[in-house]
Amino acid sequence: MRNIEIKPDGVTVDLTQHELYMLKNAMNEVVNGIRIRGFKARMGTTRREADILLDQLFNAVQASRASAATE
Repeated sequence: MRNIEIKPDGVTVDLTQHELYMLKNAMNEVVNGIRIRGFKARMGTTRREADILLDQLFNAVQASRASAATE
């Protein structure tokens, strides 16, 4: 992680490609790999919101791979 920028409307975090993969894999385990009782209370979000974030991370990984392939 190289840079974190905090703004009133959100946070921007620069990740290495490896860090992005790790985050995507961890989210995949949380959403699909393990059963969490009281998901919302423990995770602070609904399973659906976590699934949406996982989709966004997956898209970022795909874009990262495509970008690396063209370099």
